[in-house]
Amino acid sequence: MNGNEHGRAMDLLTQRDIEGIAENDARWLYSHLAACEECASYEFALGGAERAMRSFTVMASASLVESTRSRAHARAAQLRESESRRYLIAISFAMGVVVSTLSAWVWWRVGGWMVERFSLPSAIVGPGLVLSWLLPVIFLGVVLVAFPESDFEGSLMHLVMKARQRGIQ
Repeated sequence: MNGNEHGRAMDLLTQRDIEGIAENDARWLYSHLAACEECASYEFALGGAERAMRSFTVMASASLVESTRSRAHARAAQLRESESRRYLIAISFAMGVVVSTLSAWVWWRVGGWMVERFSLPSAIVGPGLVLSWLLPVIFLGVVLVAFPESDFEGSLMHLVMKARQRGIQ
């Protein structure tokens, strides 16, 4: 038998009790274990190590339990916050699309009126349309650069409380 078969057998042995293995892999493993004493002793040693580990009773200290519990609650709150942020981002995106579309429509009308009224070339409407469509996005980009993300961390209530504390001080 070559080393590749031994490696496959050892991989299947470690995977068998944790993830489970396919039926054809299980048949191959049992036939290999019947023929290979080295892999059979590895299976026996692995089973002994598993039994030894299961025989130990591990008790967590009260501080570890409380620390784990508080971290789990903090992570749950963080996930809720993340979900609410995704919702706000979706609303912001929708509002940006609406405002951009409305500003483009307004410019289309105003640009057409300016072309008629002042006898301007109609080529002015196209670039103005693109600019009016991008202007809200540019404005939002400037706002995001002016106020870094660290100013927006935490919940909305935290932001209100920070602003209120700054006002009091």
